[in-house]
Amino acid sequence: MNHRCVVAHVFRFCLLAALLVAGRGVVGQARAAFIAPGSYDKLTRDPTLRYEPGSHPGSFRGLDGQWHSVQIADWLIDRVYMNETGVYYRAFSPEDMTAFVDKYADTVITVTGLPPGKLGRFAAVFGRQKFRAAGMQLVDVTEQPTSLIGILFTPHKLVVRKNADGWLVVPRQKKAFQQLMLVLLADDPAAVAELRTGRVGRPRLLPLLARYAEARTTYFLQTAARPRP
Repeated sequence: MNHRCVVAHVFRFCLLAALLVAGRGVVGQARAAFIAPGSYDKLTRDPTLRYEPGSHPGSFRGLDGQWHSVQIADWLIDRVYMNETGVYYRAFSPEDMTAFVDKYADTVITVTGLPPGKLGRFAAVFGRQKFRAAGMQLVDVTEQPTSLIGILFTPHKLVVRKNADGWLVVPRQKKAFQQLMLVLLADDPAAVAELRTGRVGRPRLLPLLARYAEARTTYFLQTAARPRP
């Protein structure tokens, strides 16, 4: 076999391989069972269908208020990948639901209604619920870091609300944090006294909310047990 024949043979082999790869791509696309929603703007990361060989059972609460069983592959603050069956997952946005439960049994809820820029480039995001009791709700809406430096040094962005009122960003500055908590926890004298000492900052928020919830629950039970005139 001369040099020209060898070159021609190699060229035909490469062309055949390329055609086979392209064919697999077309077949793979045809198998997709879902169509990506149209609620994404140009800044949203690629919301197209995604192939995932593994997933886990979960559930989501739709806009109708009902919970629905589903398979969950992964989620970010601006989307969650779900399907009912198969290996192709549709990207749902926070506008498509109000909450879902992920593989860690944590509730992830939709946060919206904050002024522009408070949630970064999004108007609504998914966040992991960190606390809910006695009318108080705390959610972590931190965007997943993309580097080791981000993992180590990016502070968590927290939002809080009381009695289903509007969401408020939890300040990182100690003085601003204390001022906000004095307003939200004003109906608990013990919490107010603790905050006025000036020693309570954002790192102690969860224990502070837990004590507040316990105090409010105790007050409610004591009030309910009192005989009515």
